[in-house]
Amino acid sequence: MSMYVRDPLLTLTALLVITMVALVAQQPISAKAQHEHDNFGSAGPFLFGSGTTQPTYMDPFDARPIVKSPDGKLEVTVTGAKESYRAWVTILPFGSAGVPVEVWPIQRNVAVLWKPDSRAFALTDNRYSNLSYVLVCSDILICRAEFSAADEEPKPGIAMNDLTPVVRKALEEHVRKYYKTEDLDTPLFYAKVLRWTAGHHLLVGVSARTLGPVTFPNHGQREWDFAYVVDVPNKRVVREVDRNQLRSEYKIEVPY
Repeated sequence: MSMYVRDPLLTLTALLVITMVALVAQQPISAKAQHEHDNFGSAGPFLFGSGTTQPTYMDPFDARPIVKSPDGKLEVTVTGAKESYRAWVTILPFGSAGVPVEVWPIQRNVAVLWKPDSRAFALTDNRYSNLSYVLVCSDILICRAEFSAADEEPKPGIAMNDLTPVVRKALEEHVRKYYKTEDLDTPLFYAKVLRWTAGHHLLVGVSARTLGPVTFPNHGQREWDFAYVVDVPNKRVVREVDRNQLRSEYKIEVPY
């Protein structure tokens, strides 16, 4: 009789031990590390601290929020067919009482961030699986003039200023110093709008993967995550910002 009682007890004990081990394995490696991330919300490769301004995600399908300019006079949203290649980032007066202007075609998804003075907005275009762009629409005053025009015909799209080559060049200069060679490749390059800073400066995040000489660690493959402050009107990088500076100065974190 005791054999039939003892065996179930041993089995139950073993199951409890296995369960406890599994639960412990699921816990964060460091409670302190987890706490450090508690106040940061997910936004792709960069996390934004709670209470901070961050870009608004949009896509050609169901994510079509209306993003008002800080002065409340203009809106940015998505219009067109609910499918890729036919939807547009569109700017229009608040309340839609005017002529909408198609600004940029969407293929996958975008993120929009208004400049505090409402004279421009920045756009992350996640167009390809290995490449994303940062663009700025700074012709908002032209938009306002078009909205007040007497004719009712839609106006052509507004030209976007592409800042991607500016930050890509800065990244490649940084990487060349690391590899000490011109023989390198960048198979992944993601430029992300992060924050408008003082004046006409835009903080642009860069996440990239580079390939260099196989004699380097990991056969020359390396991941990069940092940011650049770009002077938008002059299209030039004025400062490189590392991970620690992103967190301390801008409350933006790279989680890995």
